[in-house]
Amino acid sequence: MSDQGTTDHTDAGSPAGGPASAITVVDVHRNFGDVKALKGTDLEIRRGEVLAVLGENGAGKTTLMRILGGLDQPSQGHLLRDGEVFTPRSPSEAVEAGIALVHQHFALVPTMTPAEIVLLFRSDRKKRTDRRTASKQLQKLADELEFDVDLETPVGEQSVGAQQRLELLRALDSDPDVLLLDEPTAVLTDDEATAILDVVKKLAHEQNRAVVLITHRLREVIAAADRVVVFRAGEVVSPVAPVGERTPEQLAAEMVGSEVPRISLRQHERRGQALTVSGLSAGKLVGGDLVVANGEIVGVAGVDGNGQVGLELAIAGLLSAEAGTIQMGEIDLVDLHPRARIDAGLAYLPSDRYARALVGAMQCDENMMLGRTVWRLRSRTTDSVTRMRRWAVKGEAHHRADSLSGGNAQKLVAAREFSEDTKVVLACQPTRGLDPGAAQQLRQELIDFAAAGGAVIWISADLDELLESADRLFVAYSGKLSGPVDRPFDRTAIGLMMAGHS
Repeated sequence: MSDQGTTDHTDAGSPAGGPASAITVVDVHRNFGDVKALKGTDLEIRRGEVLAVLGENGAGKTTLMRILGGLDQPSQGHLLRDGEVFTPRSPSEAVEAGIALVHQHFALVPTMTPAEIVLLFRSDRKKRTDRRTASKQLQKLADELEFDVDLETPVGEQSVGAQQRLELLRALDSDPDVLLLDEPTAVLTDDEATAILDVVKKLAHEQNRAVVLITHRLREVIAAADRVVVFRAGEVVSPVAPVGERTPEQLAAEMVGSEVPRISLRQHERRGQALTVSGLSAGKLVGGDLVVANGEIVGVAGVDGNGQVGLELAIAGLLSAEAGTIQMGEIDLVDLHPRARIDAGLAYLPSDRYARALVGAMQCDENMMLGRTVWRLRSRTTDSVTRMRRWAVKGEAHHRADSLSGGNAQKLVAAREFSEDTKVVLACQPTRGLDPGAAQQLRQELIDFAAAGGAVIWISADLDELLESADRLFVAYSGKLSGPVDRPFDRTAIGLMMAGHS
Protein backbone atom coordinates (compact mmCIF):
# COMPACT_ATOMS: atom_id res chain seq x y z
CA MET A 1 0.00 0.00 0.00
CA SER A 2 2.86 2.42 0.64
CA ASP A 3 6.54 2.89 -0.08
CA GLN A 4 7.33 1.52 3.36
CA GLY A 5 6.43 -1.95 2.06
CA THR A 6 3.22 -3.89 1.84
CA THR A 7 2.32 -6.61 4.28
CA ASP A 8 0.87 -9.87 2.98
CA HIS A 9 -2.36 -10.05 4.94
CA THR A 10 -3.15 -13.62 3.94
CA ASP A 11 -3.07 -16.04 6.86
CA ALA A 12 -1.55 -19.31 5.72
CA GLY A 13 -3.08 -20.99 8.74
CA SER A 14 -6.64 -19.89 8.09
CA PRO A 15 -9.25 -22.59 8.24
CA ALA A 16 -10.34 -23.98 4.89
CA GLY A 17 -13.51 -22.44 3.61
CA GLY A 18 -13.66 -19.59 6.14
CA PRO A 19 -12.03 -16.26 6.98
CA ALA A 20 -9.09 -16.23 9.38
CA SER A 21 -9.50 -14.71 12.83
CA ALA A 22 -7.47 -11.52 13.25
CA ILE A 23 -8.49 -10.65 16.81
CA THR A 24 -10.62 -12.53 19.31
CA VAL A 25 -12.08 -10.63 22.26
CA VAL A 26 -12.37 -12.93 25.29
CA ASP A 27 -14.58 -12.02 28.29
CA VAL A 28 -13.52 -8.37 28.26
CA HIS A 29 -14.85 -6.13 31.03
CA ARG A 30 -14.19 -2.40 31.47
CA ASN A 31 -15.27 -0.48 34.55
CA PHE A 32 -15.05 3.27 35.09
CA GLY A 33 -15.70 3.59 38.79
CA ASP A 34 -19.24 2.32 39.29
CA VAL A 35 -20.00 2.47 35.56
CA LYS A 36 -19.67 -0.88 33.77
CA ALA A 37 -18.93 0.07 30.17
CA LEU A 38 -18.29 -3.53 29.05
CA LYS A 39 -19.66 -6.62 30.77
CA GLY A 40 -17.88 -9.71 29.51
CA THR A 41 -17.63 -9.13 25.77
CA ASP A 42 -16.76 -12.03 23.46
CA LEU A 43 -16.23 -11.25 19.79
CA GLU A 44 -14.31 -12.55 16.78
CA ILE A 45 -12.93 -10.11 14.21
CA ARG A 46 -12.07 -11.81 10.92
CA ARG A 47 -9.83 -10.94 8.01
CA GLY A 48 -11.45 -10.35 4.67
CA GLU A 49 -14.72 -8.95 5.99
CA VAL A 50 -16.43 -5.86 7.36
CA LEU A 51 -17.93 -6.34 10.83
CA ALA A 52 -20.54 -3.73 11.73
CA VAL A 53 -20.93 -2.94 15.43
CA LEU A 54 -24.26 -1.40 16.37
CA GLY A 55 -25.57 -0.08 19.66
CA GLU A 56 -27.25 2.89 21.24
CA ASN A 57 -25.17 5.73 22.66
CA GLY A 58 -23.19 4.50 25.66
CA ALA A 59 -23.52 0.82 24.72
CA GLY A 60 -19.76 0.26 24.98
CA LYS A 61 -18.79 0.29 21.29
CA THR A 62 -16.20 3.06 21.50
CA THR A 63 -14.79 1.64 24.75
CA LEU A 64 -14.12 -1.65 22.94
CA MET A 65 -12.47 0.20 20.04
CA ARG A 66 -10.23 2.09 22.48
CA ILE A 67 -9.12 -1.20 24.04
CA LEU A 68 -8.38 -2.71 20.65
CA GLY A 69 -6.51 0.47 19.65
CA GLY A 70 -4.35 0.62 22.78
CA LEU A 71 -5.95 3.72 24.27
CA ASP A 72 -7.48 1.81 27.17
CA GLN A 73 -7.01 -1.55 28.88
CA PRO A 74 -9.62 -4.05 30.07
CA SER A 75 -10.45 -4.40 33.75
CA GLN A 76 -10.81 -8.13 33.13
CA GLY A 77 -10.40 -10.47 30.16
CA HIS A 78 -7.97 -10.34 27.25
CA LEU A 79 -7.50 -10.28 23.48
CA LEU A 80 -6.12 -12.98 21.23
CA ARG A 81 -4.07 -11.79 18.25
CA ASP A 82 -3.54 -14.61 15.74
CA GLY A 83 -4.19 -17.06 18.57
CA GLU A 84 -1.80 -15.50 21.11
CA VAL A 85 -2.74 -13.38 24.14
CA PHE A 86 -2.15 -9.74 23.28
CA THR A 87 -3.43 -6.48 24.75
CA PRO A 88 -1.82 -3.30 23.36
CA ARG A 89 -0.69 -0.90 26.10
CA SER A 90 -0.48 2.15 23.86
CA PRO A 91 -1.63 3.31 20.41
CA SER A 92 1.91 2.94 19.08
CA GLU A 93 2.01 -0.67 20.32
CA ALA A 94 -1.28 -1.32 18.53
CA VAL A 95 0.01 0.24 15.32
CA GLU A 96 3.19 -1.82 15.48
CA ALA A 97 0.99 -4.91 15.80
CA GLY A 98 -0.98 -3.93 12.69
CA ILE A 99 -4.04 -2.35 14.33
CA ALA A 100 -5.14 1.17 13.34
CA LEU A 101 -7.99 3.20 14.82
CA VAL A 102 -9.84 6.00 13.02
CA HIS A 103 -11.52 8.08 15.73
CA GLN A 104 -15.03 9.47 15.64
CA HIS A 105 -13.54 12.94 16.19
CA PHE A 106 -10.65 13.90 13.95
CA ALA A 107 -7.14 13.47 15.35
CA LEU A 108 -5.70 16.00 12.92
CA VAL A 109 -3.65 19.15 13.56
CA PRO A 110 -5.45 21.99 11.71
CA THR A 111 -2.31 24.01 10.93
CA MET A 112 -0.39 21.08 9.42
CA THR A 113 -0.41 19.79 5.86
CA PRO A 114 -1.40 16.15 5.25
CA ALA A 115 2.21 15.03 4.77
CA GLU A 116 3.26 16.68 8.05
CA ILE A 117 0.44 14.88 9.86
CA VAL A 118 1.47 11.53 8.43
CA LEU A 119 5.03 12.11 9.63
CA LEU A 120 3.77 13.16 13.06
CA PHE A 121 1.80 9.96 13.53
CA ARG A 122 4.43 7.52 12.32
CA SER A 123 5.31 5.55 15.46
CA ASP A 124 8.41 3.95 13.92
CA ARG A 125 11.03 6.67 13.66
CA LYS A 126 12.93 4.60 11.08
CA LYS A 127 10.02 5.13 8.68
CA ARG A 128 10.03 8.90 9.10
CA THR A 129 11.24 10.71 6.02
CA ASP A 130 11.19 14.28 4.72
CA ARG A 131 7.93 15.99 3.84
CA ARG A 132 8.46 15.69 0.11
CA THR A 133 8.87 11.90 0.28
CA ALA A 134 5.94 11.56 2.68
CA SER A 135 3.79 13.61 0.31
CA LYS A 136 4.64 11.30 -2.59
CA GLN A 137 3.83 8.24 -0.47
CA LEU A 138 0.53 9.75 0.59
CA GLN A 139 -0.36 10.62 -3.00
CA LYS A 140 0.39 7.08 -4.12
CA LEU A 141 -1.85 5.67 -1.40
CA ALA A 142 -4.62 8.15 -2.31
CA ASP A 143 -4.37 7.17 -5.98
CA GLU A 144 -4.74 3.48 -5.08
CA LEU A 145 -7.93 4.27 -3.19
CA GLU A 146 -9.11 6.77 -5.84
CA PHE A 147 -9.19 9.55 -3.25
CA ASP A 148 -9.00 13.17 -4.34
CA VAL A 149 -6.59 14.82 -1.87
CA ASP A 150 -5.07 18.27 -1.47
CA LEU A 151 -1.56 17.77 -0.10
CA GLU A 152 -0.57 21.44 0.07
CA THR A 153 -3.41 23.12 1.98
CA PRO A 154 -3.39 22.96 5.80
CA VAL A 155 -5.92 20.43 7.06
CA GLY A 156 -7.97 23.03 8.97
CA GLU A 157 -8.74 24.83 5.71
CA GLN A 158 -10.06 21.72 3.99
CA SER A 159 -13.63 20.44 3.92
CA VAL A 160 -14.98 17.94 6.44
CA GLY A 161 -15.13 15.27 3.74
CA ALA A 162 -11.48 15.88 2.82
CA GLN A 163 -10.48 15.65 6.48
CA GLN A 164 -12.25 12.31 6.85
CA ARG A 165 -10.41 10.95 3.81
CA LEU A 166 -7.13 12.15 5.32
CA GLU A 167 -7.97 10.40 8.60
CA LEU A 168 -8.37 7.14 6.71
CA LEU A 169 -5.15 7.71 4.77
CA ARG A 170 -3.30 8.49 8.00
CA ALA A 171 -4.46 5.19 9.48
CA LEU A 172 -3.56 3.22 6.35
CA ASP A 173 -0.07 4.72 6.23
CA SER A 174 1.06 2.06 8.73
CA ASP A 175 -0.38 -0.68 6.47
CA PRO A 176 -2.55 -2.30 9.18
CA ASP A 177 -4.34 -5.60 8.72
CA VAL A 178 -6.98 -4.57 11.29
CA LEU A 179 -8.77 -1.27 10.72
CA LEU A 180 -11.14 0.12 13.38
CA LEU A 181 -13.55 2.78 12.13
CA ASP A 182 -15.56 4.67 14.75
CA GLU A 183 -18.41 6.53 13.00
CA PRO A 184 -16.34 7.41 9.89
CA THR A 185 -19.34 8.75 7.99
CA ALA A 186 -21.08 10.71 10.77
CA VAL A 187 -20.10 14.12 9.34
CA LEU A 188 -20.35 13.24 5.65
CA THR A 189 -22.99 13.72 2.97
CA ASP A 190 -24.60 10.68 1.37
CA ASP A 191 -22.26 10.76 -1.64
CA GLU A 192 -19.15 11.18 0.53
CA ALA A 193 -20.27 8.35 2.82
CA THR A 194 -20.87 6.06 -0.16
CA ALA A 195 -17.34 6.74 -1.45
CA ILE A 196 -15.81 5.95 1.96
CA LEU A 197 -17.84 2.74 2.29
CA ASP A 198 -16.77 1.60 -1.18
CA VAL A 199 -13.15 1.94 -0.04
CA VAL A 200 -13.93 0.10 3.21
CA LYS A 201 -15.31 -2.87 1.27
CA LYS A 202 -12.28 -2.85 -1.03
CA LEU A 203 -9.90 -2.90 1.94
CA ALA A 204 -11.66 -5.95 3.39
CA HIS A 205 -12.60 -7.96 0.34
CA GLU A 206 -9.71 -7.23 -2.03
CA GLN A 207 -6.87 -6.72 0.44
CA ASN A 208 -7.97 -9.25 3.10
CA ARG A 209 -7.96 -6.79 5.97
CA ALA A 210 -10.24 -7.04 8.99
CA VAL A 211 -12.46 -3.96 9.21
CA VAL A 212 -14.65 -3.06 12.18
CA LEU A 213 -17.25 -0.41 11.38
CA ILE A 214 -19.19 1.45 14.07
CA THR A 215 -22.14 3.32 12.62
CA HIS A 216 -25.66 4.39 13.57
CA ARG A 217 -26.79 4.46 9.94
CA LEU A 218 -28.48 1.13 9.32
CA ARG A 219 -28.46 1.66 5.56
CA GLU A 220 -24.66 1.67 5.74
CA VAL A 221 -24.67 -1.68 7.51
CA ILE A 222 -26.75 -3.15 4.70
CA ALA A 223 -24.54 -1.54 2.04
CA ALA A 224 -21.07 -2.30 3.40
CA ALA A 225 -20.96 -4.94 6.14
CA ASP A 226 -20.66 -8.72 5.93
CA ARG A 227 -21.62 -9.46 9.53
CA VAL A 228 -23.27 -7.41 12.25
CA VAL A 229 -23.32 -7.49 16.05
CA VAL A 230 -25.47 -5.43 18.42
CA PHE A 231 -24.36 -4.05 21.81
CA ARG A 232 -26.63 -2.70 24.53
CA ALA A 233 -25.59 -1.52 28.00
CA GLY A 234 -22.11 -3.00 27.64
CA GLU A 235 -23.21 -6.43 26.49
CA VAL A 236 -23.62 -8.26 23.21
CA VAL A 237 -27.40 -8.63 23.01
CA SER A 238 -27.62 -9.96 19.47
CA PRO A 239 -25.00 -12.50 18.37
CA VAL A 240 -22.84 -11.89 15.32
CA ALA A 241 -24.77 -12.85 12.21
CA PRO A 242 -24.54 -12.28 8.45
CA VAL A 243 -26.07 -9.00 7.28
CA GLY A 244 -29.48 -9.73 5.79
CA GLU A 245 -30.64 -12.19 8.42
CA ARG A 246 -32.33 -9.34 10.30
CA THR A 247 -34.21 -6.37 8.91
CA PRO A 248 -33.17 -2.77 9.67
CA GLU A 249 -36.24 -2.49 11.89
CA GLN A 250 -35.18 -5.54 13.89
CA LEU A 251 -31.65 -4.21 14.29
CA ALA A 252 -32.93 -0.82 15.47
CA ALA A 253 -35.20 -2.50 18.02
CA GLU A 254 -32.29 -4.62 19.30
CA MET A 255 -30.16 -1.49 19.71
CA VAL A 256 -32.62 0.37 21.92
CA GLY A 257 -34.45 -2.58 23.50
CA SER A 258 -37.79 -1.79 21.90
CA GLU A 259 -39.27 -0.77 18.60
CA VAL A 260 -38.15 2.72 17.54
CA PRO A 261 -41.28 4.91 17.31
CA ARG A 262 -42.06 6.64 14.06
CA ILE A 263 -41.96 10.40 13.83
CA SER A 264 -45.34 11.97 14.59
CA LEU A 265 -45.65 14.98 12.32
CA ARG A 266 -47.72 17.84 13.71
CA GLN A 267 -49.63 20.61 12.00
CA HIS A 268 -47.63 23.83 12.22
CA GLU A 269 -49.35 27.19 12.15
CA ARG A 270 -47.04 29.99 11.06
CA ARG A 271 -47.62 33.31 12.79
CA GLY A 272 -45.36 36.33 12.87
CA GLN A 273 -41.62 36.42 12.33
CA ALA A 274 -39.57 34.87 15.13
CA LEU A 275 -36.12 35.46 13.63
CA THR A 276 -35.03 37.33 10.52
CA VAL A 277 -31.58 37.23 8.94
CA SER A 278 -30.93 39.90 6.30
CA GLY A 279 -27.83 40.36 4.16
CA LEU A 280 -25.71 38.44 6.67
CA SER A 281 -22.03 37.94 5.94
CA ALA A 282 -20.03 35.91 8.45
CA GLY A 283 -17.28 33.39 7.85
CA LYS A 284 -17.96 31.76 4.48
CA LEU A 285 -21.55 33.03 4.39
CA VAL A 286 -22.03 36.01 2.05
CA GLY A 287 -25.22 38.08 2.10
CA GLY A 288 -27.51 35.41 3.54
CA ASP A 289 -31.25 36.02 3.93
CA LEU A 290 -33.51 33.76 6.00
CA VAL A 291 -36.79 34.11 7.88
CA VAL A 292 -38.31 31.66 10.38
CA ALA A 293 -41.78 32.20 11.79
CA ASN A 294 -43.26 31.17 15.10
CA GLY A 295 -44.71 27.70 14.65
CA GLU A 296 -42.44 26.43 11.88
CA ILE A 297 -39.24 24.54 11.16
CA VAL A 298 -36.93 26.06 8.58
CA GLY A 299 -34.25 23.67 7.37
CA VAL A 300 -30.86 24.62 5.95
CA ALA A 301 -29.49 21.84 3.73
CA GLY A 302 -26.09 21.59 2.11
CA VAL A 303 -22.70 19.94 2.11
CA ASP A 304 -20.57 21.03 5.07
CA GLY A 305 -18.31 23.98 4.36
CA ASN A 306 -20.72 26.09 2.32
CA GLY A 307 -21.42 28.82 4.85
CA GLN A 308 -23.53 26.96 7.39
CA VAL A 309 -21.00 27.44 10.19
CA GLY A 310 -20.92 31.20 9.57
CA LEU A 311 -24.71 31.30 9.80
CA GLU A 312 -24.68 29.18 12.96
CA LEU A 313 -21.99 31.11 14.81
CA ALA A 314 -23.34 34.54 13.87
CA ILE A 315 -26.83 33.71 15.16
CA ALA A 316 -25.37 32.17 18.33
CA GLY A 317 -23.15 35.21 18.92
CA LEU A 318 -19.84 33.35 18.60
CA LEU A 319 -18.77 35.13 15.41
CA SER A 320 -19.14 38.82 14.61
CA ALA A 321 -21.16 39.62 11.51
CA GLU A 322 -19.20 41.47 8.83
CA ALA A 323 -22.45 42.80 7.38
CA GLY A 324 -26.19 42.36 7.75
CA THR A 325 -28.72 42.12 10.56
CA ILE A 326 -30.19 39.42 12.81
CA GLN A 327 -33.54 40.26 14.40
CA MET A 328 -35.26 38.07 16.98
CA GLY A 329 -38.68 39.61 17.29
CA GLU A 330 -37.95 43.21 18.29
CA ILE A 331 -34.44 42.42 19.54
CA ASP A 332 -31.35 43.15 17.45
CA LEU A 333 -28.97 40.23 18.08
CA VAL A 334 -25.93 41.50 16.16
CA ASP A 335 -24.22 43.17 19.11
CA LEU A 336 -25.87 41.11 21.85
CA HIS A 337 -23.71 38.94 24.12
CA PRO A 338 -24.35 35.16 23.76
CA ARG A 339 -25.68 34.98 27.32
CA ALA A 340 -28.12 37.80 26.59
CA ARG A 341 -29.34 35.83 23.57
CA ILE A 342 -30.07 32.91 25.90
CA ASP A 343 -32.00 35.20 28.21
CA ALA A 344 -33.95 36.43 25.18
CA GLY A 345 -35.08 32.86 24.47
CA LEU A 346 -32.52 31.46 22.03
CA ALA A 347 -31.56 27.79 22.54
CA TYR A 348 -28.47 26.52 20.75
CA LEU A 349 -27.50 22.96 19.78
CA PRO A 350 -24.09 23.48 18.15
CA SER A 351 -22.60 21.43 15.33
CA ASP A 352 -19.53 20.80 17.53
CA ARG A 353 -20.80 20.03 21.02
CA TYR A 354 -17.31 19.61 22.49
CA ALA A 355 -15.96 22.92 21.23
CA ARG A 356 -19.06 25.07 21.79
CA ALA A 357 -21.40 23.48 24.32
CA LEU A 358 -19.60 21.42 26.93
CA VAL A 359 -16.59 21.63 29.22
CA GLY A 360 -15.32 18.06 29.43
CA ALA A 361 -13.54 18.44 32.79
CA MET A 362 -16.68 19.78 34.48
CA GLN A 363 -19.44 17.64 35.95
CA CYS A 364 -22.67 17.09 34.05
CA ASP A 365 -24.67 19.21 36.48
CA GLU A 366 -22.12 22.01 36.16
CA ASN A 367 -22.43 21.86 32.39
CA MET A 368 -26.20 22.14 32.79
CA MET A 369 -25.65 25.58 34.35
CA LEU A 370 -23.52 27.06 31.57
CA GLY A 371 -24.94 30.35 30.36
CA ARG A 372 -27.96 30.05 32.62
CA THR A 373 -29.24 32.46 35.24
CA VAL A 374 -28.47 32.13 38.93
CA TRP A 375 -31.72 30.34 39.84
CA ARG A 376 -30.35 27.19 38.20
CA LEU A 377 -27.48 27.25 40.70
CA ARG A 378 -29.84 26.95 43.65
CA SER A 379 -31.34 23.69 42.40
CA ARG A 380 -28.41 22.50 40.31
CA THR A 381 -28.36 18.81 41.16
CA THR A 382 -32.13 18.26 41.38
CA ASP A 383 -32.81 20.12 38.16
CA SER A 384 -29.98 18.35 36.34
CA VAL A 385 -31.07 14.87 37.45
CA THR A 386 -34.65 15.54 36.31
CA ARG A 387 -33.57 16.82 32.92
CA MET A 388 -31.00 14.07 32.38
CA ARG A 389 -33.60 11.40 33.17
CA ARG A 390 -36.09 12.95 30.79
CA TRP A 391 -33.52 12.79 28.01
CA ALA A 392 -32.27 9.31 29.04
CA VAL A 393 -28.69 10.52 29.46
CA LYS A 394 -26.58 7.52 30.48
CA GLY A 395 -24.47 9.07 33.22
CA GLU A 396 -24.81 10.68 36.62
CA ALA A 397 -24.96 14.37 37.51
CA HIS A 398 -21.57 14.14 39.26
CA HIS A 399 -19.83 12.45 36.33
CA ARG A 400 -17.50 14.48 34.12
CA ALA A 401 -18.98 15.43 30.77
CA ASP A 402 -16.05 13.90 28.91
CA SER A 403 -16.92 10.50 30.39
CA LEU A 404 -20.11 10.43 28.31
CA SER A 405 -20.35 8.88 24.87
CA GLY A 406 -20.83 11.29 21.99
CA GLY A 407 -24.56 10.65 21.78
CA ASN A 408 -25.10 11.06 25.51
CA ALA A 409 -23.10 14.29 25.41
CA GLN A 410 -25.47 15.57 22.73
CA LYS A 411 -28.49 14.57 24.82
CA LEU A 412 -26.97 16.44 27.79
CA VAL A 413 -26.76 19.60 25.67
CA ALA A 414 -30.38 19.16 24.55
CA ALA A 415 -31.49 18.61 28.15
CA ARG A 416 -29.94 21.96 29.08
CA GLU A 417 -31.13 23.96 26.09
CA PHE A 418 -34.80 23.00 25.96
CA SER A 419 -36.67 25.00 28.58
CA GLU A 420 -39.98 26.71 29.13
CA ASP A 421 -38.39 30.07 28.24
CA THR A 422 -37.14 29.00 24.81
CA LYS A 423 -38.60 30.84 21.82
CA VAL A 424 -36.19 29.94 19.02
CA VAL A 425 -34.07 26.79 18.70
CA LEU A 426 -30.94 26.90 16.56
CA ALA A 427 -30.26 23.19 15.92
CA CYS A 428 -27.04 22.48 14.01
CA GLN A 429 -26.42 18.86 12.98
CA PRO A 430 -28.51 17.92 16.06
CA THR A 431 -28.72 14.16 15.43
CA ARG A 432 -25.13 13.61 14.31
CA GLY A 433 -23.68 10.61 16.17
CA LEU A 434 -26.98 9.66 17.83
CA ASP A 435 -28.40 6.15 17.83
CA PRO A 436 -31.80 5.69 16.10
CA GLY A 437 -33.83 5.99 19.30
CA ALA A 438 -32.07 9.11 20.56
CA ALA A 439 -32.11 10.72 17.11
CA GLN A 440 -35.82 10.07 16.80
CA GLN A 441 -36.47 11.56 20.24
CA LEU A 442 -34.60 14.74 19.36
CA ARG A 443 -36.36 15.09 16.00
CA GLN A 444 -39.71 14.66 17.74
CA GLU A 445 -38.82 17.29 20.35
CA LEU A 446 -38.04 19.81 17.61
CA ILE A 447 -41.27 19.00 15.76
CA ASP A 448 -43.35 19.27 18.94
CA PHE A 449 -41.64 22.54 19.90
CA ALA A 450 -42.63 24.08 16.56
CA ALA A 451 -46.15 22.67 16.80
CA ALA A 452 -46.50 24.43 20.17
CA GLY A 453 -45.62 27.76 18.55
CA GLY A 454 -41.83 27.79 18.77
CA ALA A 455 -39.45 28.51 15.90
CA VAL A 456 -36.71 26.15 14.73
CA ILE A 457 -33.74 26.74 12.44
CA TRP A 458 -32.47 23.26 11.62
CA ILE A 459 -29.08 23.08 9.89
CA SER A 460 -28.21 19.57 8.74
CA ALA A 461 -26.20 17.62 6.18
CA ASP A 462 -28.76 14.80 6.57
CA LEU A 463 -31.20 15.63 3.80
CA ASP A 464 -33.57 12.81 4.75
CA GLU A 465 -34.38 14.26 8.17
CA LEU A 466 -34.92 17.74 6.74
CA LEU A 467 -37.24 16.45 4.02
CA GLU A 468 -39.20 14.60 6.69
CA SER A 469 -39.42 17.35 9.29
CA ALA A 470 -38.99 20.85 7.80
CA ASP A 471 -41.79 23.13 6.66
CA ARG A 472 -39.50 25.09 4.35
CA LEU A 473 -35.93 24.62 3.15
CA PHE A 474 -32.98 26.81 2.26
CA VAL A 475 -29.91 25.39 0.55
CA ALA A 476 -26.36 26.55 1.32
CA TYR A 477 -23.88 26.45 -1.54
CA SER A 478 -20.61 28.34 -1.99
CA GLY A 479 -21.44 30.76 0.81
CA LYS A 480 -24.92 31.66 -0.42
CA LEU A 481 -28.41 30.65 0.66
CA SER A 482 -30.94 29.65 -2.02
CA GLY A 483 -34.64 29.38 -1.33
CA PRO A 484 -36.95 29.10 0.37
CA VAL A 485 -38.28 25.84 -1.07
CA ASP A 486 -41.78 24.92 0.07
CA ARG A 487 -43.45 21.55 0.46
CA PRO A 488 -43.90 19.20 -1.33
CA PHE A 489 -40.12 18.91 -1.66
CA ASP A 490 -38.46 17.65 -4.83
CA ARG A 491 -35.43 15.70 -3.61
CA THR A 492 -33.75 15.71 -7.02
CA ALA A 493 -34.13 19.46 -7.40
CA ILE A 494 -32.77 20.10 -3.90
CA GLY A 495 -29.85 17.75 -4.59
CA LEU A 496 -29.02 19.81 -7.71
CA MET A 497 -29.16 23.00 -5.63
CA MET A 498 -26.73 21.44 -3.14
CA ALA A 499 -24.37 20.80 -6.06
CA GLY A 500 -24.66 24.39 -7.32
CA HIS A 501 -27.27 23.83 -10.04
CA SER A 502 -30.43 25.85 -9.48
